Amino acid sequence: MSWLMITIDIVCSFVAILLVIFSLYSLKTLRIKGVRKTLWMPVLVASVFFLLGNISSVLENFMNITEELEALHHVSWLVGLGILAYGIYTYLQMLKKITHP
Repeated sequence: MSWLMITIDIVCSFVAILLVIFSLYSLKTLRIKGVRKTLWMPVLVASVFFLLGNISSVLENFMNITEELEALHHVSWLVGLGILAYGIYTYLQMLKKITHP
């Protein structure tokens, strides 16, 4: 059990929580303004997966189930990064369709 790793994982968890809160607030604000398709939905989902990965990493440091939690940690981050990459790609495709007057 490395206290440095636990501290880093807890700080990353707080950053992921802030990202979830900011994403929810941004989605709510954009929905009020009538914007439906945004980059914030993939960011929200990806941040939830990052949060789950960090929670599993913290639990891994306190428990002896290291291999299963290590796999969950990395799979969660991989899914989060995949969703974020897809969201950015989709947003880029939307931006390419915008025409200037």
